[in-house]
Amino acid sequence: MFGKCPKCDALISQVEVIDVSVTVSLQPQWKGFAYLCPQCRTVLNVEINPLLVRDEIVAEVELLLRKYLSR
Repeated sequence: MFGKCPKCDALISQVEVIDVSVTVSLQPQWKGFAYLCPQCRTVLNVEINPLLVRDEIVAEVELLLRKYLSR
């Protein structure tokens, strides 16, 4: 079952994804994704890039493990 675009009522079987900057108080904080209707390009959703968040968490855990293991 497909959803419908809230603007043009097109059935959504795929979306267009673009990179966006997600800001707090006008300061860029994170890289993110915007999901657009492929028919009318209405923004359907925006989220912080989960792949970058994952990579940042992995890098931080690796750094902490190296510090802990080098004692």
